[in-house]
Amino acid sequence: MYGHQDDLAAFQNEFESILEEICLIPEPWSRRWKRLGQLYSLFTPFSYSTICCFNKQMQIKLEQLLSSNKYDVIHSEFPFMGQYPSAGRITRILDTHNVEYDNFRRMALKTRHPLRRWFYQMEYRKLYREEIQALKKQDLFLTTSHEDLAIFRKDIPDLPAHIVPNGVDTGYFHPSDHPPSEPASLVFTGMMGYTPNHDGMHWFLDEIFPLILRQVPEAKVYIVGNRPPADLQRRAGDRVVVTGFVDDVRPWVWKSGVFVVPLRMGSGTRLKVVEALAMKKPVVSTTIGCEGIDVEHGRSILIADDAEAFAGEVVRLIRERKLREQLV
Repeated sequence: MYGHQDDLAAFQNEFESILEEICLIPEPWSRRWKRLGQLYSLFTPFSYSTICCFNKQMQIKLEQLLSSNKYDVIHSEFPFMGQYPSAGRITRILDTHNVEYDNFRRMALKTRHPLRRWFYQMEYRKLYREEIQALKKQDLFLTTSHEDLAIFRKDIPDLPAHIVPNGVDTGYFHPSDHPPSEPASLVFTGMMGYTPNHDGMHWFLDEIFPLILRQVPEAKVYIVGNRPPADLQRRAGDRVVVTGFVDDVRPWVWKSGVFVVPLRMGSGTRLKVVEALAMKKPVVSTTIGCEGIDVEHGRSILIADDAEAFAGEVVRLIRERKLREQLV
């Protein structure tokens, strides 16, 4: 694993009883100095995503471990980790989580910033090549949805694959025993340093929330998640609460009336949606936001892709108790 000594101690405390060995590799400089790493990647044939995950020390350690011949399977998370070569015949399984290159394609289409759009386009082209190459090295790969599998199948028609849908611990993510204390409040959860999440909330605050406030002046939105960028933090006020990191998202979800997922980009399936459904919270989402999850508009969730329709569905949920009960 990449990380620091504190990370190693936490992993050992949690997993030492079930793992034979946990190896710590210092993270590459390109992860610590993100902007420099992104600039450097522009002068190489490799994506920044790959550069910040590849480390010669990691490769050496893997070779040392595999030389013992006591392993049957290499299980890699994300295609960036599937890039490491391995000598000898050993079964390789890659858990994709998302279609990373398609995520960057969508980011390039939606961003307004010309420099970012250019960078995302470069990342998309490089990641497309790298991700397909990494998958072709595997004996089996896993996806979270039929939609992701269909995208990969265009380039990898024959490699064995399985769909493993995302799930949540329903003993942890469960409904509250009490009605929401702020029924006119909205909530969004997610790692806010992730571009699709903060892009979605900027779109929500710019184009959707003002329409909601016209009809529900007491409405408030909670943006809950780690590493919110500075430009999003500056949007905080009486009606917009940006929490930053929290130990537990559940209290914020429980006290709010509606869970919103205004995503315009991304890939894979969104755990936030599954968590909200497990907590019996009414959800309004874009099509991309609930992509790959077995939900139906009007029965388990409300889906809207333009600002006016999204705002309208949120207002309906705030005002119509019967609709809220129908969805949950």
